[in-house]
Amino acid sequence: MRLPQVIVWEADGWMARQLRELAAEHRWLLRPVRSAQRIHQLLSPPDVCAVCLIQFEPWADRREPLELIAQLHRSQPDVAVVAVSDVKLSEAERSAWTAALFDLGARYVLFPPLTRPVLEDLVSGLMLAVIRRTVGVDPALTSAASQPAGGLGHSSAAASDHKDDHEPIDLVDEDEP
Repeated sequence: MRLPQVIVWEADGWMARQLRELAAEHRWLLRPVRSAQRIHQLLSPPDVCAVCLIQFEPWADRREPLELIAQLHRSQPDVAVVAVSDVKLSEAERSAWTAALFDLGARYVLFPPLTRPVLEDLVSGLMLAVIRRTVGVDPALTSAASQPAGGLGHSSAAASDHKDDHEPIDLVDEDEP
């Protein structure tokens, strides 16, 4: 198995910049791409571990992102695809687009406001699930076992401080009725 990959197809590079530290920390490859063909090349072996973030523009004439989401769902069902828009929409429009993208095969659909913690939590959770499904082992066990003695400057106390980094975060505001 090759290294796990986070593939980001976007216009401005914002998502890739937000995920750079997370990918480096977990030793995942971060692959910003500009074409659907390049995504297919990166995902050519069937046992690849990957999370793919695809930027789409609602109401745009570009059908390529939507077609890519559907193609990846059919050809690479183990690859977690996240559809991301930076366009603010009404609640009804977000619901309609979310339903359509789920039908095409997206695992998650994100709309503004997007923040770094939301992206990091989503990508890390999806990547851990993809690794478990593809490899069949707990990635925390394999990364600790494969790290040389002394690690990369991390003490065992520092490693234990980071064990809660992958706890799920409840994004629902509990104060609302």
